[in-house]
Amino acid sequence: MNIKLELLRRHLCDVIRWRIKDLDIDASQIADTTAINALAEIQKVIQDESYTDFMAVEEIVRIFEKYEIDAGVRHDF
Repeated sequence: MNIKLELLRRHLCDVIRWRIKDLDIDASQIADTTAINALAEIQKVIQDESYTDFMAVEEIVRIFEKYEIDAGVRHDF
């Protein structure tokens, strides 16, 4: 753990939160678009019979990582 880096991250997050209040952002639209894209990719993997079950799970975890969604630690190896 790097304390300076942690403090810098915290400061940057605070600055972003403060500045984002003034922006006209439709968070629902952004999230829906991302969610739909992720689900479409996951659906494609599930429908692809060339994947073994293990390979499919690996690919789904990769998709989660691509969209910066925490997949948890169960499949962390």
